Parts: sequence; C-alpha cells; structure tokens
Amino acid sequence: MVATTSHETTLIYSEALLRQAVFGFWRRSVGIGFLVALLVALLGLGVLIAQGMASWIVAVVAAVLVLGVGFAIAVYIIHYRNSLRKFRQMAKPQATFLADDISFTITSDIGTTTLQWSAVKELWQFQSVWLFLYSKAQFTTLPLGCLPPDTQAYIVQCVRAAGGKVDG
Repeated sequence: MVATTSHETTLIYSEALLRQAVFGFWRRSVGIGFLVALLVALLGLGVLIAQGMASWIVAVVAAVLVLGVGFAIAVYIIHYRNSLRKFRQMAKPQATFLADDISFTITSDIGTTTLQWSAVKELWQFQSVWLFLYSKAQFTTLPLGCLPPDTQAYIVQCVRAAGGKVDG
C-alpha cells in the first residue's frame, strides 16, 4: 500500500492543555458509574454509622470507600505527573505531527515516534484536545486548536479505517 495523502502540522502544548487532556482521560476512564458507586458506598456508610452499627461491615464499606477514592485520585495524579514530566523535558513545547495513509509520526526535541494507525485503539474527542489511546492507560495528546479541519477529518478517517473506535 502506497501512502497517497499526507498531513503535517505543528502541535503546541501548555500545562493548561495537559490538565484538560488528563482530566478528560480521567473522567472517561474512571467514569460516572464509578463515582456513583463511591457515592452509594458513602451513603451506605453514613446509614450504618447513623444506626450505631459498629461491625466488620462498617469497616469493609469504609475500606472500599477509601480505596476507591484513592484509586480515582491516583489515576489522575499519575497521568498528570507523567504528562508534565514529558512536557518539562521539552526545550520547546511543540511537536510536529505528520500523518499519511499508513502511519503517523510525532517529532519533538525529545524524540520521534512513528506508529501505524492500527496502534490507535480509540480516538477520544474533547473540546480542546483529542487523545489517541493505545491501551486503557496510554495515550497521546493532540491539541485540537493546532489541527486544521481537513487534518481532523483525515485523522478520524484513518483511525476508523484501521479498526479504531472514534468516541466524541
């Protein structure tokens, strides 16, 4: 297969953009269902305590609640710190994005990565950023303001053609 079309653009990053990307990832990863489950556990714990119950059930519900909240916080902090670490390694907070029919390449002053479109399992679209998800825990941030409309459409087409899911 010969690449017939290519798109190139400069991606410009900022800490605010990375916060938005990580928060979007966190919100979709953790999900509203998980937060509702934590709220139900909190309400259940409150009812048990209000009834004067002091059994092992109270301890289990409290432990589940603490672990759940800790997990949700850890997911955000770990991804945010990793994103900031990579951002701060860059002398210039920008990268070149080059896409063709077969693959895409992202180049910055800290390195170059070329992946085939099939590596993108999902494309998550948010208001100011898009995320290429390679697994449940790995993603690349694309600042949407840096992607011209024709490049955006091309990315969606390539992700879908390679079997990836596009989730807006």
